[in-house]
Amino acid sequence: MISKKRKLGDIGEDLACDYLKNNSYSIIVRNYNLKFGEIDIVARLNNETVFVEVKTSNNSSLIRSEENLTKAKIRKLLKAIEIYTMKNPLAEPDSWRVDLIAITLDNSTRKASLRHFKAIY
Repeated sequence: MISKKRKLGDIGEDLACDYLKNNSYSIIVRNYNLKFGEIDIVARLNNETVFVEVKTSNNSSLIRSEENLTKAKIRKLLKAIEIYTMKNPLAEPDSWRVDLIAITLDNSTRKASLRHFKAIY
């Protein structure tokens, strides 16, 4: 059985992928999993690889979605990126960035608010 948290995360990642595609990004892989963590989305925009962390919450949450990106999560994400780039050499090794897409779902209107923070790392 899939947890409510996982369902919420899946909805957010679907919305994030749709947003990225609508803004000329190509999705390379979703949910790149390693023992210690994962990369939510790996995308390309022009000649740049973009590693996207997606944080989703509903409007009943006391904190904004982007506040859920902790230092520990960032460390795990950067380690996952290091391994990804070792296994999947980039065309231009220095041409990558980390973005955050924060999504808030409104339970009453069934609408989503999406905020895209580019180049957070």
